[in-house]
Amino acid sequence: MTTAARTVETRVVNPLVCWLLQSPVHWLASVALVLLTYRGQQSGRGYTIPIAYARADGSLVAVTPKAETIWWTNFRQPTACTLHVRGEQRLAAGELIDDDADRAALLAVYARQRRILARLLGIDTAESELAVVRFSLEKQ
Repeated sequence: MTTAARTVETRVVNPLVCWLLQSPVHWLASVALVLLTYRGQQSGRGYTIPIAYARADGSLVAVTPKAETIWWTNFRQPTACTLHVRGEQRLAAGELIDDDADRAALLAVYARQRRILARLLGIDTAESELAVVRFSLEKQ
């Protein structure tokens, strides 16, 4: 992604999507997107970003290109976070999945539920270049 495109994404698109997902009409986007709020491991700064997700065995799974994003680096160890899922705040723990079998299974689930995104991400061809993060939701 170019620098200009990244700037538009972070300064225009992401804030609009964040607003939408927290609004009464969140249902327009919350089928495929959640808001992830977490603290940076090194900076301690709070971040809130929209991410695409799939559901897998009671967890949520996000897939992102390692070279284009860095948020996933904060989940190398299980890390507490908050997800805004379909209009509800939910406590969760996110963890980067490194095990090849787990990654393959989660990528397959993601590809089935998010076919267009899976194609854009190149899930079949670029699996090692993708970060797979599983979010385990706390029981309510």
